[in-house]
Amino acid sequence: MPIEIRRKDVKTLVAQGRAQLVEVLPASEFKREHLPQAVNIPLETMTAATTKSLRKDQAVIVYCFDYQCDLSARAAWRLETMGFQEVYRYTPGKADWLAAGWETEGTDAKKVRIRQMIHKDVPTCLLRERLEDVKSRRRPNQDMCVVVNDRNIVLGVIQGEIWDANPQSRIADVMQPGPRTIRPDLEPKAAQKVLKNYDASSAIVTTSDGELLGIVKIAQKKAQKARKAA
Repeated sequence: MPIEIRRKDVKTLVAQGRAQLVEVLPASEFKREHLPQAVNIPLETMTAATTKSLRKDQAVIVYCFDYQCDLSARAAWRLETMGFQEVYRYTPGKADWLAAGWETEGTDAKKVRIRQMIHKDVPTCLLRERLEDVKSRRRPNQDMCVVVNDRNIVLGVIQGEIWDANPQSRIADVMQPGPRTIRPDLEPKAAQKVLKNYDASSAIVTTSDGELLGIVKIAQKKAQKARKAA
């Protein structure tokens, strides 16, 4: 039975040479962008002949685009019927890999994306902290502090008028929960469209797991309009 595998484990196994990575999407999609070290065997062409280059004594990881794509599921089961003993399915697929901001190969891999503009030095605070403690380490002109848990998952944000709340308040009680975030694989123009109504000087960038990667600055014109309106 094919085994579900997570993104970090895919990267580890392939980097260690312990697994073969196979994209089962059409060749045109593979050419545009694929995971490093992956080979392309589209499901519709998967036969004994096209899989001859794969070793049956080594693990095989198959993937397609995302959770809704069933090509990797069918390919995984197909490989098992062909005698492959250790088959993994990277169910979230290429969309999940891109959403983590990880490197890819292919003609689209050189496109400029938000991940190349991320500022990683982001002020963070924890739910259990007091607002006065967070304010004591606040930098000049710093308006945002991203609230994260011990696993660096974004839970909220401290900004704007929140800074003027009771200094003894716990961050959990005064933070703005569920701040808007964007993924690192967005192209700049696409990000601007997503954020066109986002009244802030920066946007939080996370993986599809909600893990904080950093922030990106929004166009200064937008920020200036927001300040004038205030």
